[in-house]
This record gives sequence, structure tokens and C-alpha cells, in this order.
Amino acid sequence: MFPTPTTTAREVSLGNRPKDEPQFVAPGEPLYGEIARLDAFIFKRYLDRVFWHPRPEVLRFEVRANPSSLGSIYDVVALVGQGEGEIWFAEDAVPARWDYVAITETSDGLGRLQREKAKAEGRLPQDYKPFIGGGPVQDYSSLENPEEVEQRRWAVVNRLRESNRLARAAAVKPS
Repeated sequence: MFPTPTTTAREVSLGNRPKDEPQFVAPGEPLYGEIARLDAFIFKRYLDRVFWHPRPEVLRFEVRANPSSLGSIYDVVALVGQGEGEIWFAEDAVPARWDYVAITETSDGLGRLQREKAKAEGRLPQDYKPFIGGGPVQDYSSLENPEEVEQRRWAVVNRLRESNRLARAAAVKPS
């Protein structure tokens, strides 16, 4: 999807959901694959918002399915580019809890999974169409609190500014 960066990138495994959020379903249990995949893609979208949609060669997030005896185990990996990527990404800025947007996306996605399960079990007709939202999980980022958006953007800008300040100070120091 994105061009391969020409520089090497450091990989940081972040799990499939924020670290303080409990798992709904354990690996190997029914619907684990669908729910864990949904969580991972929503977490990736959340991270893109938190880190202010960086250029892919600087920082990007990928969802990976790692094979195991219990089925695929999903993980979101940060690919942190050398230089600017190390400044842009801060592990302490990775959210520990879902925000309102991610909770809404998760609820929407779980509802879709339940409808598909009900169709497969014959509890809903195969031609059933929901009143709204018949496609992939909707993007609810317009529901995000504007103050939180600004705080996140300023956090990135301040990390970049501080790094530039330190680089200028180091360049001016007499040897």
C-alpha cells in the first residue's frame, strides 16, 4: 500500500488494542479472529489520529496477523523511520485507553459481526440490509473532541520543536 522506505525503520509492537483495555475474547475462542482483527484495525486508525497522520516514510502503523496454533494473533506495529520518525513517535504518547471515536467504531464493528453471525445461523434473512451502515466500519473521526485533536497535534509539534532546539544548541556549542 505504501512505498517501502529507503531508510531502515525501527519496529515497535503495540498489541492489537490499547494496553489498559481488556481483551473481549481470548485467542482460540470463537470469534477471536474477527474481534481481534477489528480491534487491531481500529487501534491503527486511532494511532494515525494520535500521531497526526504522519508521512509513511516517517512513521506508519501496520496491522500484522501472526500465525499460531490458535489461529492468527493480531498486532499493530509502528514502523519508526530513522531521524524524524524517532522524534515524531513517542511510546509514552501511545494511548492506554480507547477514545470516544474508537469506542464508537468498535461498537459499530461488533454490531456488524453480530448481524453476520445471525445471518449465518439463520436468525436473520440472508437479504437483510441494516437501516444504516451496510459497508465496512464507518469512520467516526468527526466525533472526536476538537480540544483533544489540538492537544495531540501540539504534542507532535512540541516534540519536533524540542528536537530542533536541541540540535541547534548542539551545533552552536564550542568544541
